[in-house]
Amino acid sequence: MISKKLKYVLVFMIGALFLAPTLIQAKGDKKDNRTRLQKTNAQRTNILLDINNISTWFYNNGWSDITPNGNSGLVYPKGSGKTAVFTAGLLWGAKVPGFADPRVGGTAYRTGLVPGNIDASGNPPADNTIDRYRIYRVRPDVYPGHELFNLSADALNEATTEAALRVDYELDWTEWPVDMGAPYYDGNGNGQYDPTPNPDPNLRDIPGVPGADQTIWFVANDLNAGQTVFLYGANP
Repeated sequence: MISKKLKYVLVFMIGALFLAPTLIQAKGDKKDNRTRLQKTNAQRTNILLDINNISTWFYNNGWSDITPNGNSGLVYPKGSGKTAVFTAGLLWGAKVPGFADPRVGGTAYRTGLVPGNIDASGNPPADNTIDRYRIYRVRPDVYPGHELFNLSADALNEATTEAALRVDYELDWTEWPVDMGAPYYDGNGNGQYDPTPNPDPNLRDIPGVPGADQTIWFVANDLNAGQTVFLYGANP
């Protein structure tokens, strides 16, 4: 007769055997996430959304709410160190005429996206690692020539300096990629984005979603079959 203690040991061992592949896969996924998050190119690939009482990360491959070292990224309240979300993203699915299997894309724990836009001919960029396809961030009260605005609290939250933050904000204001679809407020009504701030705030073009206190913007595509198959096994 098998003792109760031995039965418990056997059950534990069998359970561990079934669970081990899942743990290995999860550990592998997290390592893969960290590797992908920490890749550095000529472009800025991640940035913080932290205008209100939430501080969280966004990436130009669709990821959000995860830190660059692979930990929970959405902090609430800002500065508390308390995290509410590990990782997030936007997912979509559709049936394509002529194909039996549905297509699923977007971002969750893995991502099926890569940086860069799709041109009028339906092609992705030849090199999506250049600075043009970085992630952008703007706010209406930080623009070239407006150096008196206090960014000390933001610098503290982002573990950087006010000067470095100002450089980034002003560069994104100046190079706001309206040609790739980035939204802006056309203050002077001439139908084009004018990056030089007009002295009259009523006539000033402002990059970002009109009325927003901060806008994070990037463009990504799902034309890379390796990434979409890596996500959920579906083609682009």
